[in-house]
Amino acid sequence: MAVKLSKGQKVDLTKSNPNLKEIIVGLGWASNPAASSYNFDLDASAFLIGSNGKVKDENDLVFYNNPSGGQGSVKHSGDNKKGSGAGDDEQIHINLSAVPSYIERIAFTITINDAQNKRQSFGDIKNSYVRILNATTNELLLNYELGQEFSIETAIVAAELYRHAGEWKFNAIASGFQGGLGALCRNFGLEVEEEQSSAGASTPSTSSNPSYGNTGNASFTNPGTSTAAVPYGQNSPQPYGQSSSQSFGQNSTPIYGNPSDQGGMSCPRCHSTQVTAGKKGFGIGKALVGGVLLGPVGILAGFIGSKNMEFACLSCKERWNAGSNTNTAQWLQKQTESARNVVSKYMGKDLTEALVAGSALVAMADGFLDPSEREKLIDYFRTSQEMRGININEVDTRFNYFVQRIQSDQMMGKAEALRAIGKLASKPDAARLVVRLCCAIGFADGEFAPVEKRIVEEISREVNLDPREFIF
Repeated sequence: MAVKLSKGQKVDLTKSNPNLKEIIVGLGWASNPAASSYNFDLDASAFLIGSNGKVKDENDLVFYNNPSGGQGSVKHSGDNKKGSGAGDDEQIHINLSAVPSYIERIAFTITINDAQNKRQSFGDIKNSYVRILNATTNELLLNYELGQEFSIETAIVAAELYRHAGEWKFNAIASGFQGGLGALCRNFGLEVEEEQSSAGASTPSTSSNPSYGNTGNASFTNPGTSTAAVPYGQNSPQPYGQSSSQSFGQNSTPIYGNPSDQGGMSCPRCHSTQVTAGKKGFGIGKALVGGVLLGPVGILAGFIGSKNMEFACLSCKERWNAGSNTNTAQWLQKQTESARNVVSKYMGKDLTEALVAGSALVAMADGFLDPSEREKLIDYFRTSQEMRGININEVDTRFNYFVQRIQSDQMMGKAEALRAIGKLASKPDAARLVVRLCCAIGFADGEFAPVEKRIVEEISREVNLDPREFIF
């Protein structure tokens, strides 16, 4: 019986099907003809990604114009310009046993051709799905329906396959981008030339802060040098942020907390205080919808490294890195010092228990624990300035305890973890530190998944804090 997935879920593929060698990845969609005077032309692609989060070269982007990649192990069925009728609109055939060892992830994407000129977006697309079939028996193994949560996006990373402990696993993503295929290429390490409709000529994209609002036809130049490319999931496979129908940057009041609490954080270009942060390489769309407020960013930097932090202004869309702006670097340092002061002030069993319990709840939000997630957490406690003084052995022991309790009885384990967190309800500074750590853990792999957000909301309420102070 096929497994039906929801966004953020990860499931075994080859481990559950030990004889599985070849698969068909079917992608489908339906457009709303009344939404545009032009026909919709959607395209499926596969990015074959190495350990550095990039494709090696343009040959490892498999789409209708390059139908074979990965030394012939990944093949595209061809372009379907109509996207109508029964069955998959486009398919990608993969010989799993023949995928070269340097390819660790295969990301499946859908883009709208010439979306900007036609004024089309995924808000006009419905019934999108990704499914996996056994190519030998035609048995349906997995089915993931993306839902109707998109609006202005012109490209989607729908799902991915990734290697784990010698097996292939599937991750349901559904993350939207603005900027079409060009934005996806930059995200995965390909430089592109985009045809500018206003100028009528192709020009190389050389800016370190490319605008993802243009969906011109992309052609590829020297790969592997784009500053926008980073591994999109060190611990679990999601580089991707959340899609949302909200129009960001148009709110009458700041949505990222009180600007006076930001310690001078402002856009270096327009000086707006409506600033958010994301993981370097995710693009403006990712930064805007990642769901992590500025409060947890100091802790988040400890997980992914301040050099990999990228900030975005909601007003003018300017982007900059932490190391390129003095005010930003100083703000990050203040965040670290503030967290360290709270740890010093409230040092004790209750704080450690709450930090570990919250970490376990977020790490287990998708139903299972990737061993690398535990290693990342322990390494953070071991090396971060703000967590100095916390007993690492106790962190390790208690984290394993809470994870085991959740695994053996989800409801009881969750209740026990929330009780441990609730002991800080009368200590708002310490409680905020716990919630911020949970946010950072949720976003450390690049995506703050809905299931992780829901856990953080519950944790916030347990300590009498408003979740909107931390996530949106």
